[in-house]
Amino acid sequence: MRDRRLTLLFVAALFPLGTFAAGEAPSWLADTLYGSGRMHAVIAVVAVVLLGLAGWMAAIDRRLTRLERQRREPDRDA
Repeated sequence: MRDRRLTLLFVAALFPLGTFAAGEAPSWLADTLYGSGRMHAVIAVVAVVLLGLAGWMAAIDRRLTRLERQRREPDRDA
């Protein structure tokens, strides 16, 4: 129940961010980035960074899961 409340609080806190993100970029910025072909490079770099973060988080999650499993199991040597 507590996790659900925290999740709802987090989602509710993100609602105002949509109004800030809805603003358009200045036209000179869009013209410069699209005109020179740099927008595709920016999108590619952001995608690579996000994929790297997701991969890192998945690796950390696997390690933590393995450590938690080892702590739960009693020592078989004793």
